Amino acid sequence: MTNKTSRNDTCAGGSGIKYKKCCLNKQSSEAEVLDYAWSKLRQTEGIVVDKHLIPYICQELPKEAIKTALEGFCFEGVPEKIDEELLFKNFFIPWLLFNWLPSSDFGIAQFDSEKTLAQNYVKNCKSKLNSIETHFINSMADTYYSFYNVLDVEFEKSLLVKDIMLETTHTIKEKQGTRTLKRGDAVFSRILTLDDQSIFVGMAPFTIPARYNIDLIDFRKWLIEENGNNELTTAALRNEFDAELRNYFFDIMDAALNMPFPKLTNTDGDLIQFSKAYFKLTISPEKALSKLLSLTLSKNAKEFLNDAKRDKLGTIQQIIFPWLRVGNKKHKNWDNTVMGHVTLENNRLILETNSSKRTEQGKKLLSKYLGSAVSFQQTLIESPEQIFKSSLKNDYKKTLTEPGLTELPEVQEQIRKMAKAHWESWFDEPIPALDNKTPLEAAKTKLGREKLEALLLQYERHDQESNNNIFKTDIKYLKNKLSLK
Repeated sequence: MTNKTSRNDTCAGGSGIKYKKCCLNKQSSEAEVLDYAWSKLRQTEGIVVDKHLIPYICQELPKEAIKTALEGFCFEGVPEKIDEELLFKNFFIPWLLFNWLPSSDFGIAQFDSEKTLAQNYVKNCKSKLNSIETHFINSMADTYYSFYNVLDVEFEKSLLVKDIMLETTHTIKEKQGTRTLKRGDAVFSRILTLDDQSIFVGMAPFTIPARYNIDLIDFRKWLIEENGNNELTTAALRNEFDAELRNYFFDIMDAALNMPFPKLTNTDGDLIQFSKAYFKLTISPEKALSKLLSLTLSKNAKEFLNDAKRDKLGTIQQIIFPWLRVGNKKHKNWDNTVMGHVTLENNRLILETNSSKRTEQGKKLLSKYLGSAVSFQQTLIESPEQIFKSSLKNDYKKTLTEPGLTELPEVQEQIRKMAKAHWESWFDEPIPALDNKTPLEAAKTKLGREKLEALLLQYERHDQESNNNIFKTDIKYLKNKLSLK
């Protein structure tokens, strides 16, 4: 237990006065100064944009100029899920003011078409600006758009971000962003630093999911090639690749919002379809278990009978057991594969699998072992997409609480074994996201290690969002094995 200094204790700094009047007051004052500097910077931004630049373009710029800027901004084709008004206000307007080079004077006197609108305002209306506002605009001329990966979030205080294009890290004073952004997210924005305060200016109102971080690394590689195989610089990002960066952001946004539901396959390569087949059973559950015991790869029926549901008289009402197959086609080091599970009840048998092919295989085996004691009735099939959509309805919580295959103790044990085997073999398996290199091979190069970091960050976010403790990735173990920080 740590010793926390009370407000009324004598200050440990040696001043001889109470802590609340010494260091505590000093710390509070320092925090207030920092908050004041940040607030002052945000206030300056608001004054420059709302009281100077917006009125300037409304009064001086013809409508055709805004139309031309919009066409250059690639504003068309924005997904319906995005609030266009928010995109226009928070993203387009700052870009229009501080990035857009008109290439035409539109008949405006003393207008420099090779300068931004903000720079033209300083040139022609400098007397309306104070020194702080002028410094803000001049400093914005050196900023550039880039993709920033969120590395850490200090709620209500700051964000630690990595510039993926320049591979630099920055601490951003950003209260609003800490409420919505999480470690692993990426944003498209630019950073302004003044008086040791760094803020985002003109951030695009769309959070890029963690799964695109490796794509962004590949995009950086492409930009370097386009830059004559020279490392990227702030000047290159602003002057040479502003359009490419913005277009790629829109491509990611479109892909993320319109991404089709992925085609999922099991370890046999079969398309996943959650199947539940019903059969009429004319023998007791105990007798059916004895005939089907080989499906469990066990010779001891007692382990399933002990877990059976019974009535008050001790009569078995339900027996549930996994259907297992020796080995696995995809993972050679797996001892067995969970093909599905079987529920035995009075007068009924239920076979649940994750593919139509496995259901057909199961029906043949049931017929082989039970013969005329079992007769097929019907099969209900749901795709992952159907289950996902149904989970969004009002009965979502009920769906989550219904018992399923993964809740069975024996199935959970099998999954744990498979998970352990998976991560042990993961180091030596080629991964498409790593350019078809194995994690051990990728860890040997700078680019490979960066992609591994991005991949592990994606795994981390997936674990947080799925709440799946069985398949949860041991990030620390993987990093130690790969000698990553």
